[in-house]
Amino acid sequence: MKKTQMAKKLKFKKQQNKKQSQKINKAGMAPGQFIFTGEQKTEKTLIQLMTYNNEQIVEESFNTIDKALTAIDQSQKTAWLNIIGLHEVEITKKIVEHFNFHKLSGEDILSVGQRPKLDDYEHYVHLVARMFHLEQNDLVDEQITILFKEGILITFQEREEDAFELIRTRMKEGKGLIRSKKTDYLAYALLDYMVDHYFIAIEHFGNSLEDIEVELLSEVSDDMLPLLHHKRREIAYLRRSVFPLREAISKFEKLEKPFMSTEIKVFIRDVYDHTIHVMEMVTVYKDSVGSLLELYMSIISNRMNKIMKVLTIVSTIFIPLTFVAGVYGMNFSNMPELTYKNGYFITLFGMAVLTLLMIFYFKRKKWL
Repeated sequence: MKKTQMAKKLKFKKQQNKKQSQKINKAGMAPGQFIFTGEQKTEKTLIQLMTYNNEQIVEESFNTIDKALTAIDQSQKTAWLNIIGLHEVEITKKIVEHFNFHKLSGEDILSVGQRPKLDDYEHYVHLVARMFHLEQNDLVDEQITILFKEGILITFQEREEDAFELIRTRMKEGKGLIRSKKTDYLAYALLDYMVDHYFIAIEHFGNSLEDIEVELLSEVSDDMLPLLHHKRREIAYLRRSVFPLREAISKFEKLEKPFMSTEIKVFIRDVYDHTIHVMEMVTVYKDSVGSLLELYMSIISNRMNKIMKVLTIVSTIFIPLTFVAGVYGMNFSNMPELTYKNGYFITLFGMAVLTLLMIFYFKRKKWL
C-alpha cells in the first residue's frame, strides 16, 4: 500500500473524529427532545414516497412533509416514506405526531451514532441499524432508522446517496415478493440489504489487511504503526455495530404483531444466520489485526537487534585497539617500543591484523 494512501486514511479518520467532537451533548436534558445531534450531510432534506400493491406502484418526491403525509392518508396502498437528511427537525417531529409514534422514537431518530437496536412499541416497531458504504475506497457509514406499522414503513437516512436504490429498482420492476407482502417483509428486505453491505465492508477490510501485510513484509514505513492502530479501531467499530445488530434481529424474529405475518420469521432467521457469519468474519479479522501488530513489532525488534549487533561488533573490534592505544599512550619514561624507528607503523600494522582476524572470526561465526 502506498504511503499516500496510508496518510489519506489517517487524515480521513482524523476528520471523522473531529466531526464526532462537534456533536451536541444532550446530558441533563429531558427525554423525548427533538434535537439533532449529528452533522448536516445533505443540503436539503429529501422526501421520497412509494405507494404500492401487487398491481401498481407510484413513486413521488415532495418538497414539504405535509404534502407527503396527505398523499399517504389518501392512498389505499402500502406506503414507504423515505427521509434523507435529519437536520430539519420539524420534519421528524411532524411524522412522529402524525403517526402517533412515541417521543422517544423521535429522539432516537435524531440522535445519530446509536448502537443497533429494536424497540417494540404497541402499534409499531422501531429498528436502528448502520449502513456501510465504500466512498473513494474509504469505508463510511450512516445510521438508518426504520419504523413500520400496518400499511406504512418509514426510513430515515443521514446521507444523500440512496442507500436502497436496488430495493427500489426491484420493486418498480416487480421482482421479488415485496409488493405482494406486508410492511414487515419490506423491513426484512431493507435489513437484509444492510447486512449484505456488512459483507462488502468486511471484504474491503480484509483486502486492505492483505495490502498491509504485503507492505509489511517488503518494507516497514513510519506510517505503518498508525495505520495498524487505525485498522484496529475500524474493526472494533464494525464489531460494535454488528454484535448489537444480532440481538436486534433475534428480537425481530420473536415479535408477535397483528401487522406481521408468521412466515416472515423464516426470512428473518436467514438474516440472523448472515449476521452470525459477519460476526465470525469480524472476529477473524480482529485477530488478524492483532497478528499484524505482533508481526510489525517483531520486524522492528529484529531490525533493532541487527543494528545492536553491528554496533556491538564495532565496539568489540575497537576494544583491543583501544587497549593497545591506551598502553602506548601511558606517560612512562622507560618504554622501549617508543624508541623503535618503525614502532608506530608496526603498531598500526598489528592493529590492522588484529582487526582483520576479528572480522574473519565474526564472519565465520556468521555474526556479520
